[in-house]
Amino acid sequence: MALVGAIAPLTLAASAAYAQRAAGDIVIIGNSPYNWGRNQRYWNHLLNLSGAMAPTAAVGGNPPSDTAEVDPQVLEQQLLRNIRVGQPRLQAVIKLPGSSEVTGTVTNNNRQPVTIQSINFEVIGSDGRLIQTGAAAPEPATIAPGQTVTYQQFLPTVPSDTGATVRLGRPAVVLQGGV
Repeated sequence: MALVGAIAPLTLAASAAYAQRAAGDIVIIGNSPYNWGRNQRYWNHLLNLSGAMAPTAAVGGNPPSDTAEVDPQVLEQQLLRNIRVGQPRLQAVIKLPGSSEVTGTVTNNNRQPVTIQSINFEVIGSDGRLIQTGAAAPEPATIAPGQTVTYQQFLPTVPSDTGATVRLGRPAVVLQGGV
């Protein structure tokens, strides 16, 4: 079993060498924070920076856990509980009368980076009726632990001077590709 864990990173390195067409090309292996952490643990092990190598995932690619495999939906719910979205604001766009912009902040209180696909919101009229729903992507979309970033979305047909308000939709946050 230990042999399989040792072979998987070597296979990644071999495929990266194959993908590199010319000297100096940059090859990215894995496009998720989990894969980045896994590769970092592997390189730390090779350089003997961390002592014993942390267990790597099986060929299936699921993140390892302390005792058993973690259900991706459970992990996603745990991550979502630690993401705080500030109350969105509706602001007038001065250069374009009759339009507005939704702005707000989002904070990652997890111990690992998360990539947010969208922050969902609803625009409510002064009479309490739903005018429009929408979504905004934070910049940057991948948020480091403890980092706060902003999001904004232009609304060309929602005037801010009509007494409209904005609130978070359900779900308020959608993670990129789940977990």
